[in-house]
Amino acid sequence: MNHFPAPGGDRKSGWLPRLLRSVLPPAVLLTGVLLCRTRTAWADGYALHFYPVWSGIASRVSSWIPFSLEEIIVLAAIAGAVFCLFRLRRRWTALVSLLLWIVVWFYVGWGLNYFRSNIYQRAGRQPEVFEPQRFRLFLDQYAQALNEGYVPVDELDREQVEQEIKQFYASLPARWGLAQPKAWQRPKRLLLNFIYNAVGVSGYVGPFLAEIQINEDAPLRQYPYLFAHELSHLLGVSNEAEANYWAWQACSASADPKIRYAAHQSLLPYVLGNARSALPEEEYKQWVSTLRPEVKEVYEAERAHWAERYSPWIGRIHGWFYDLFLKSNSIRSGTANYYEVIQILLTLEDA
Repeated sequence: MNHFPAPGGDRKSGWLPRLLRSVLPPAVLLTGVLLCRTRTAWADGYALHFYPVWSGIASRVSSWIPFSLEEIIVLAAIAGAVFCLFRLRRRWTALVSLLLWIVVWFYVGWGLNYFRSNIYQRAGRQPEVFEPQRFRLFLDQYAQALNEGYVPVDELDREQVEQEIKQFYASLPARWGLAQPKAWQRPKRLLLNFIYNAVGVSGYVGPFLAEIQINEDAPLRQYPYLFAHELSHLLGVSNEAEANYWAWQACSASADPKIRYAAHQSLLPYVLGNARSALPEEEYKQWVSTLRPEVKEVYEAERAHWAERYSPWIGRIHGWFYDLFLKSNSIRSGTANYYEVIQILLTLEDA
């Protein structure tokens, strides 16, 4: 005679097989992946050999869909986690397994770039030590280039911008270790753009399917720099200061004065941040007074543009998590890393 099993009768006897079946495989993979945190040579091998192939294939497959698949993946993962959470007593192994697979996918898909050799090591240089006179000379040269390069940006051919910037990256010597850009790698339409406004995100690269996303409310003037910044991430750059450096270089190399101006104007917040902390207050104010009024107007207009869309409490929570995330992935300065672009510019001035 056959009997129905008693409710829950197999839970105690079956939890270990379920654990081994669902949690152990991603846990083993994650252990192997995270060994790259302490083995730079392994991370370099990933960045130079595996990642360019993977990102090219993944971005090609996802390029047929015009909107961001990264958002769909994240939403699906959240929905799956919530489903498992509500069934935690019966399916806690499913929740752990889901989270582990997401982490593995993140690192295999892009995140191992955090542990590769930094830009100074690839350039064979030591980071520039702060020298007040050298920094003041940089400020004067930058202010002159910014003032002379100012041009109103009322229209811009985005496809031309993308093509020029891709040509720049394609021309870089192999020693910089960046993947080659592909014709099909273009920004995706966002489904949840309001969220990026609320947390102050102007763009990002999806780590799961190698997609570029740029905030659709970004001022037109900012587009060249934002695209160049995010494309550098897609090509294997994880450090935010380095991404700013390459965006500066890509835009500065353009024959289009609007794109060159984008380089100078987009760097201004980071220059101001460094100057404010390095110079006496009066000297800082004196330097700011050398900037032409139109430049200051653009700066203040763009600050107001983003401030209108920003949610302070959501933005602070996101900022705290992102700072912690960067610090846990070899970016010791956290979100302050963006401002370290000036040190790279000074160090690699003649590279």
